[in-house]
Amino acid sequence: MYMTASPAWDGCCFDCAAPCAEDPWASVNHAVRLCIRCAGAHRALGVHISFVRSLQLDELSAAEMATMARGGNDRCREFLEAKGVPRRVWLALALPLRYQTPAADLYRRVLAAEAAGEEVPTEMRAVALPPPPVAPAPERRASWTPDREAASCELCRQSFWLLQRRHHCRRCGRCVCGACSPPESARPLPQRGHLQPVRHCILCVPKPARPIAGIG
Repeated sequence: MYMTASPAWDGCCFDCAAPCAEDPWASVNHAVRLCIRCAGAHRALGVHISFVRSLQLDELSAAEMATMARGGNDRCREFLEAKGVPRRVWLALALPLRYQTPAADLYRRVLAAEAAGEEVPTEMRAVALPPPPVAPAPERRASWTPDREAASCELCRQSFWLLQRRHHCRRCGRCVCGACSPPESARPLPQRGHLQPVRHCILCVPKPARPIAGIG
């Protein structure tokens, strides 16, 4: 069976309010209508949180139809508000957190119980939220070799003098000569705040191998 239009639906996505009458999707266990973009975000939550179906392309089972028939965007909104989650608070939460709140968990259980003809739960329960994402640690700044400790290039060992200047690789901090840190080795280094190309030594950015005569 395919889901048809119903007065319970307002033709807009429950999460972003985008019109979705032309290509309606739904979170079946919340019985709310979604746009295709939010449906993709719901799929990432896992089917135990949000079971996503296309209301045009997928054939719903009798149990899924029974759940959908008891829901609707308006009922879900009113239920959440009655449980202390007004619309403005709901929208302020990141989408993955919205559906892992105790109120959303209770609503899923209410719909499932109604569809199965079982006793309807009334109490919210604690829900284990996913841990917040851990930001990667910033890359440690290179320990630069002081000029006074580098009498020669740390790579080719050519001595520094008036016409052989010292340079530092921004990635590893080695004190190198110009030949060992040529302009073509310059690269951005955003993890250290360098958005424009900066000097790199040939160890950090190896030179491409020279083609062998007669090959390629």
